[in-house]
Amino acid sequence: GCISLCHQLSRHAVTRASNALSDPLAVTSVRVARDVVSGLLEEMLQFDFRNGPLRRRYDGLKYALKNLETVLYELSVAGVLG
Repeated sequence: GCISLCHQLSRHAVTRASNALSDPLAVTSVRVARDVVSGLLEEMLQFDFRNGPLRRRYDGLKYALKNLETVLYELSVAGVLG
């Protein structure tokens, strides 16, 4: 459900970022995706996930957020961020 959505947002952000020079809304799209994933991660921190499949999915959510932050960093290094 929600965790799968975050992975889809991460993939969408990478696709949008690859067209950042020609797409003026690409950076905004990546930032919105990062904010949504970050907000969901904050909500998920309230739960106590022990070892198991849900814990692995939760860890994947952290990696999706890290991927979005890396994309934003790479856009800033490339000079696309304003």
